[in-house]
Amino acid sequence: MLGMTLFIFLSIAAAVGNVNNQNPDQEVKVALAFGLSIATLAQSLGHISGAHLNPAVTVGLLVSCQISAIRAVFYILAQMFGSVLASSMVMMVRPQNITSLGVNK
Repeated sequence: MLGMTLFIFLSIAAAVGNVNNQNPDQEVKVALAFGLSIATLAQSLGHISGAHLNPAVTVGLLVSCQISAIRAVFYILAQMFGSVLASSMVMMVRPQNITSLGVNK
């Protein structure tokens, strides 16, 4: 849950931006935030949960019979809760003049 919370918070917080900024730096910033945060979290938290930072990883390990179905369900529930928690945190710390998350129109 901690890993997914940090990943979503860092990634979405980087995506919050000015919709009037049409420069390519926005895309580079978001891409680097996603890539560096997932790499850093996988390295730092991988020994705790096996780097289950995404439900797709958990489902992949479930399909390959490397974790039990019960453990997979609990991991996925924790990841979903962490995502909701991180999204709520971003909504609380975002600038008040920004009404949406992300730069998409």
